[in-house]
Amino acid sequence: MSSKGLKENDYLVSTNELCEIMGLSSRRIQQLVDEKAVVRASHGRYDLPATFKSYLEYEKEKVIADDPDLDKTREETLWTRARRKKTEAELGIITGKLHRAADVESIMNAMMMSFRSQLLSFASRLSPKVQGKKDLIEIQELVKDEIEDLMRELKDYDPDVFYAESDDVIASDEPLDGEKVE
Repeated sequence: MSSKGLKENDYLVSTNELCEIMGLSSRRIQQLVDEKAVVRASHGRYDLPATFKSYLEYEKEKVIADDPDLDKTREETLWTRARRKKTEAELGIITGKLHRAADVESIMNAMMMSFRSQLLSFASRLSPKVQGKKDLIEIQELVKDEIEDLMRELKDYDPDVFYAESDDVIASDEPLDGEKVE
């Protein structure tokens, strides 16, 4: 017999030896053979190096299958969803239906500062109008009119103010070359 044949036989182990080495029952070894996780050389004999290699690969695949963070399909789905959301946001900005948070913050701060200034000057603007008035209904009407003037500035949404603040290119309503307008 050649030395190569002896060497290969040295790596063949029985079912009992494999059970002892791996710490598994003979029934579990049989299940692993059925699952192609253990390499059987012949009836009751197992190729030890190939079995370890195959078993390690089997366990690695099992860990990947059990760990949702390692699920490739799930990761691809999340990546696709994130790209879609990003594209939708960019489209919203380009079409003027969405504004960047920094632009909104800047414009809203300016509006609030203006509103604050007007509120602080409310008494000085109103007092000459109501001075000497005795009719309560007339005074209430003057106060109401002043408050409505103040509130009007906050209520009116003007997208052009946001477009002017933005560095983004906003698509116009005009068709692109070759597009038909319905």
